[in-house]
Amino acid sequence: MNRIVLVIDDEESILTSLKFLLGNSGYTVMTAASATEGLKIIKELEHELSVIVTDLFLPGGFDGFDIIEAVKDLGTQIPIIMITAFGNVETAVRAMQNGAFTFLTKPVDIKVLLEQMNKAVEVGNLMKENVRLKKENLDISADKYRIIFQSEAMEKLLKNAAEIAKTDETVLITGESGTGKELVARFVLRESKRSGGPFMAFNAAAVNESLMESELFGYKKGAFTGADKNSPGYIGTAEGGTLFIDEIGDMPPSLQTKLLRFLESREYLPVGSSTPLHANVRIIAATNKNLEKEAEKGNFRKDLYYRLSTFILHIPPLRERKEDIPLLVQHFVEKASLEFAKEVVYPDHEMIKELVKQEWKGNVRELKSYVSRFVLTGSGLPSGSSSHGEAQSESGETVLSFRVGEKTLDEIEKEMLDATLKFTKGDKHLASKLLGRSERTLYRRLSKDDEF
Repeated sequence: MNRIVLVIDDEESILTSLKFLLGNSGYTVMTAASATEGLKIIKELEHELSVIVTDLFLPGGFDGFDIIEAVKDLGTQIPIIMITAFGNVETAVRAMQNGAFTFLTKPVDIKVLLEQMNKAVEVGNLMKENVRLKKENLDISADKYRIIFQSEAMEKLLKNAAEIAKTDETVLITGESGTGKELVARFVLRESKRSGGPFMAFNAAAVNESLMESELFGYKKGAFTGADKNSPGYIGTAEGGTLFIDEIGDMPPSLQTKLLRFLESREYLPVGSSTPLHANVRIIAATNKNLEKEAEKGNFRKDLYYRLSTFILHIPPLRERKEDIPLLVQHFVEKASLEFAKEVVYPDHEMIKELVKQEWKGNVRELKSYVSRFVLTGSGLPSGSSSHGEAQSESGETVLSFRVGEKTLDEIEKEMLDATLKFTKGDKHLASKLLGRSERTLYRRLSKDDEF
């Protein structure tokens, strides 16, 4: 495809000769006899132009500097080569400082001009690609936290979430494991006045109880062995933004008291400090437990529950909003196909009907893992017929299920990890994707298994 160059010069002879010479070198040449005419072409062809060659001084009150500013205002990436008389080199250098790619003096050596144009086009393409990748990364980031739904239940939930987001109150998100509580938390953030602030996610179930206070509230240098510098903790890092506390039902009672104090006063005490700090942080908490019942049993502080439950957003399980499944499947197929570099092949209508019938006890997380496996291997429906231990599906692949109380969670996790690694032929990166966990988590689990 021909590269398009715009030549701007008030000398007709230069326009004619450059159009001929550049055209013979593979360029499609547009010409303009003034800056005004050139600016009109730039606005019309901003996405098609590969390079602009312009005289520095032009008639009509506009010059090469105006061309530079116009390209900047459009936000496009078109390299500009300035042509100037020998006595105006200092001015041309100033033009480069303002954004021109380079400058050449008259009379122009066509060989040198072509060399510089080729370089300019190459640089321009790299700049455009950089802009495209940045936009793509932003789109991917936004897509990562997009909530896929068409059910009335989710529409109502997100409508309520958008209203709650307008306040600065604490929010409690409830729902079974795998329903997407962090996604809803991020939705609240996006709809709130804190959308430009930080979002910190703290999982109370994943942090050792002895470290939880220092992780959450930070610590002073020398507070304990290894504390060789001050740490702001999750709350300090989330200043001006939002702190998402996942699995808050697993937070120990001693820390619940300190969290309640923070919710009521916005003040907290880093470990090893006697001076309270203030933080402008909104708390969004989440749990898969019934905190009201946990509070009645004495497993969770009632006063903290009452403080958290001002605004509750309950995410219904996937089995109660099955109309969302076809859209979710389509979305996960497209994501997994891109991730695994596979051709996009959607399940047929009959298979979708069968997927809708499934219970999906692991909710959206389980559905996503299934779709990833479908894209990777083309395997059929998940088997739920096995009632005990390890069995084989019709396709000969391992199916795991366990009776409650039969095995410990560690033992179940180990068998699941072993089966997944067997399925992926030892590919840990792929195994982590199928399990919905980071490679770091996978390696930590494998290190733990070495103890068995």
